[in-house]
Amino acid sequence: MGEKYQYYIADELFNTIEKEFDAETIAKKYAKSKSIKDFEEYGKQLMKRTMELSDQEKYRDHTYEVLLEATKKTGELVFPHVAQRYIEIAYLSVQLMPILRVEANNSQELSFKVLEDECKIYQSLKNLISEKELKKLPCQDACLSCLKTVFDDMRFKVELTMPEKMPENGDCYFRAVKK
Repeated sequence: MGEKYQYYIADELFNTIEKEFDAETIAKKYAKSKSIKDFEEYGKQLMKRTMELSDQEKYRDHTYEVLLEATKKTGELVFPHVAQRYIEIAYLSVQLMPILRVEANNSQELSFKVLEDECKIYQSLKNLISEKELKKLPCQDACLSCLKTVFDDMRFKVELTMPEKMPENGDCYFRAVKK
C-alpha cells in the first residue's frame, strides 16, 4: 500500500467501510459462486453505505462543509465534486490506493483510474480464479454498480463508460460525462 495521506476525515469512517466491504471477502465469494450479481450488489451496497456514513455529522470535514455551502449559494458544483467525495471515500476504504487518480473533474466530466497494483479486488482474484476468467474482468461490475449508484442516487444523468480495462491496459479507467 502506498503512503497514507491525511484527508482530515475520521479514520473511523474509512475503517468501518473497509471492515464491512472487505475486498478479499467479495473476491472469495465470487470465486465460489461465479455470480456477477455478487459484484453488482457489493458495489451498490458499498456506495449506499459510504453515502450514508459520510453524510453523518461526525464524518463531515471542513472541506465538505465549504463545498456544501458553495453548492447552496451557486446551485452548482454538486457534479462532480460531491459525487467525487463519495467515490474517493469508498475507493480509499476498500482499495490499496493512497489517492484517487482523477483524470478529469469539471462541470461536464468526472473520470479516474484505478491502477492494477492498487486494486485489492483484482489482486485477490488473481489467486482465486483462472487467468482466462480474470481477463474477462468480472470485478468491473462492482465498480460500475458503485458508480451507477452514486450518480443515480444524486440524480445525475451521466454516460458511464469504462474505456480502459485492467487486463489490456494495466488500469481501469472510469468516465462519467453529463448528458
